[in-house]
Amino acid sequence: MKAELHPHGKCHYLVEDNIITINATGPWNLEFFQQMHRELLDIALNDVDVNNFAILLILQGDSLAAQDGLNYHLKLVKAGSAKALAINSALSNAPSISQSIFKKVYDQAGLKNKCFNSTESAKVWLTKQLS
Repeated sequence: MKAELHPHGKCHYLVEDNIITINATGPWNLEFFQQMHRELLDIALNDVDVNNFAILLILQGDSLAAQDGLNYHLKLVKAGSAKALAINSALSNAPSISQSIFKKVYDQAGLKNKCFNSTESAKVWLTKQLS
């Protein structure tokens, strides 16, 4: 019997002008990604235009993830309806590694994405991606 694990990592959400900002502090396990996607689905269905929204992902702390969590995340991102995603890893303890890991996931999912060192420049780019 597989032991049930608790989510490792934290995230907080802010919704503004059809942009969902996710402040995520790692490291993250599979259970974190499962919980995060449940919360994101609720936000997407209730707080943004589900056909015209974008995501700003702010990676913080030890922003590394277990491979099974990344595989799960990839599967759900592929099925999602976000127009674009911006990654800001300036607050990460390993910014270039974290950026590379998550950019690879979003590239594989076919989600338009770009990396930034500034939240404001990321928001400007995301706003341009929305119709």
